[in-house]
Amino acid sequence: MRSAGKSSGNELEKRVLAYLRQYCGIDVGSDVIVAVSGGADSLCLLHVLHRLSEHFPLNLHVAHMDHMLRGRASGEDAEFVAQQARALRLPCTVESRDILEYKLEHRCSLEEAAREVRYEFLRAVAESCGAETVITGHTRDDDVETVMLHILRGSGIHGLRGLEPATEVPFTLPVSARRRTLRLARPLLTVSREETVTYCSLRGLTYRRDVSNEYPHFLRNRIRLEVLPALRQINPRLDDTLLRLASAAAEDDGFIVEAAQITWDNAVTSTQTAVFIDLPAFQFSAPAVQARLLRQAVVHLTGSARDLSHAHVTLVRELAAGTEPRQMDLPLNVIVRRARDCMVAFIRGHDPACDVSRTPLLPVSLDVPGETRIPGWRVVTTYEKAGSDFITDPYVARLDAAKTGPHLTVRRRRPGDRFRPLGMVGQKKLQDFMVDAKIPVHIRDCVPVVCSGDDIVWVVGWRIDDRVKLAACTQNVVRIEFLPVPEDNVS
Repeated sequence: MRSAGKSSGNELEKRVLAYLRQYCGIDVGSDVIVAVSGGADSLCLLHVLHRLSEHFPLNLHVAHMDHMLRGRASGEDAEFVAQQARALRLPCTVESRDILEYKLEHRCSLEEAAREVRYEFLRAVAESCGAETVITGHTRDDDVETVMLHILRGSGIHGLRGLEPATEVPFTLPVSARRRTLRLARPLLTVSREETVTYCSLRGLTYRRDVSNEYPHFLRNRIRLEVLPALRQINPRLDDTLLRLASAAAEDDGFIVEAAQITWDNAVTSTQTAVFIDLPAFQFSAPAVQARLLRQAVVHLTGSARDLSHAHVTLVRELAAGTEPRQMDLPLNVIVRRARDCMVAFIRGHDPACDVSRTPLLPVSLDVPGETRIPGWRVVTTYEKAGSDFITDPYVARLDAAKTGPHLTVRRRRPGDRFRPLGMVGQKKLQDFMVDAKIPVHIRDCVPVVCSGDDIVWVVGWRIDDRVKLAACTQNVVRIEFLPVPEDNVS
């Protein structure tokens, strides 16, 4: 699967075609975004994909982001990529992003800032084009460098996996803000950097040279220019050795991921701003699973686990074991607290313990259509035409407007509340539903309930009532969205 060696242009194209079909999960005829920097790797990728159109046709859209870091050279790179796209008669999006501003705002390294902004740019281009896949020109050399980078950072078994042929485009948004997933494919992972240069030469392609790749103050550059050459003096087959390590790590990590997902599905309840992990389930999980659960919780809340370290994981384990303190801060404004029956991770300003007193006890009328402010929430309602849009956000509901009527309210649950959960024939006590849904005891009074008259139409974040679901005869839809508002912003 991972091999190197020089080849003619046609041979390289055949290898990439085989890899695309076997490992990248892209369907023929798909709309894809091709990330092109202008360097040899991405230029090779673009022309290979274009030349493979007879055997593996894809609808290519070129995307280039100017990092605004190299002055005039950055602008020249952008124009070069645009010219390449025009020559191939391909649509192209070229935009600029201020990486330095992002770095200062998010307090991360320049490398991290460039990576995060680049992926969000590619996501935006994909969404504007309706594409489901982004393709990048990462090569075998990039894979080797990534594994070594993770070894030096002590990132654990997950980092040792290196680069994968197909994965999800990384998010910098919390789960609550995501609209859809986007595939990331890397079809050049069996191709060396030297081979991309050779391919460009064989095809008569000139490419841009990024001088920042030679700057020694970037860690990845030092690994490429100093660390790996020195280690190859000791082990001439170092690259193969590191990639074997990555392959073994991927197998082991896959097992941990599966085990953690089972625990997550059975022992974790989440909202937009909080994650609740059953305390005994966390305590009795293997250390590797505990670490993965914590990482998944932070990613759910913030979109990133960038600064979550092994030291943080160790402190959370001690917290779960009952040692002091009962609460601790994690990166990205996440707080973890040990409650009576669970571990709670939440965003600062959205403390679930405060939400009980803030959720309205008496019904508050919703402006339909319009916007209503209640403590902790901004509720936006609109009328829409019926359609087949599938809602994945648990804090958005689309209900049959004729069945709900125009007068809607929101309140806290009451003793004796009943409703008909979507998919059920008969009614069920709200209390029993919350137990079955594994909603933690101490947040059940925090859950907003939307009503039409005395009837519950939506248990916000969990389930709508079956009687107000959209049907074939539905003509008008009322769309309700609950947007969290930090405590400090509640008027």
